[in-house]
Amino acid sequence: MADWLFSSGNCTFPHNFEHGQSVDFRRGPVRSFLEETPVLPGIWLYRGEATSSSRFRIEVDGGDPGTGRIILGSILSSSGVMTLEGCGDHGWRDEGRFYMLSPIQRRVCYEIDARNGWRPVALRLGAEALETLGGGGLPALVREVLEARRDDVVDMAPLGGVLRSLSHLLLHTPYEGGMQRLFRQAKALELLTHQLDLFEGDTGEQSLSASEVRRVRLARERLLADLRDPPDLASLAQEVGLSPKRLNRGFRMLYGTTVFNYLRDARLDAARAALEGGSPLPLKQLAWELGYGQVTNFVTAFRRRFGVPPGAYRAGGGSARRH
Repeated sequence: MADWLFSSGNCTFPHNFEHGQSVDFRRGPVRSFLEETPVLPGIWLYRGEATSSSRFRIEVDGGDPGTGRIILGSILSSSGVMTLEGCGDHGWRDEGRFYMLSPIQRRVCYEIDARNGWRPVALRLGAEALETLGGGGLPALVREVLEARRDDVVDMAPLGGVLRSLSHLLLHTPYEGGMQRLFRQAKALELLTHQLDLFEGDTGEQSLSASEVRRVRLARERLLADLRDPPDLASLAQEVGLSPKRLNRGFRMLYGTTVFNYLRDARLDAARAALEGGSPLPLKQLAWELGYGQVTNFVTAFRRRFGVPPGAYRAGGGSARRH
């Protein structure tokens, strides 16, 4: 695997995952780790996390010539810029992004601004994955990259609720030992299935006009303004001047999910941020503040999203458990 270089200010730290599955990078306020784990032949899982209010850079050397490789990942928090040498820049913000790139003989650079922390989860597919997954059933673009016939793939897209939930579960694996390996393998393959499904999406869907984009963003701001008592879909659509169907479609195109799922994820993200920030509110009160009538519904939704119940997340200090 290619060499990695972590840097912040004038401090740099090189690492090669062939010599160790995880790396810790610490410099001043920066506290970050990144871990590489084999899943199946030709498939590797990456999990990472960094403390809030830190800025750093990660650079990765390009792969060997004639060797196919594609990265499919989720950035759950942070903002920054991803650059694939010769292919320009792609930025992201805290609301999360799905990304893909083919770093074959091309250097990759990630400029990371972790004001609210940094949580990436990614899968790397190598040429051997063609046999593992059955190359004939893979999307044409992925197959071309793994066969080393393309090396210029780089893109970002909204991070949908399913990708976000699976990525969180891979960060917060609720098992240890053999069960942990089995759980991680199963969820990694489930994540890969949904990632590959994005390549088969409906490209004939009508795009949004500039006016519709503004209205969808206004609807998002309206949702986030009152998580405890937001408007229902029909009322929200009427407020911004779109039909409910068009508003839902706009949310899918801009944010990768429906209005309902976006609201659910926003509530759970707010709960996670409150627990990480040391909120003293009892869980029942926190659930009510975020629009849950029953604390049991809140606990169930939080566990499904983050892999642990909110009480355990609070007790653990809100950081991803590294196992």
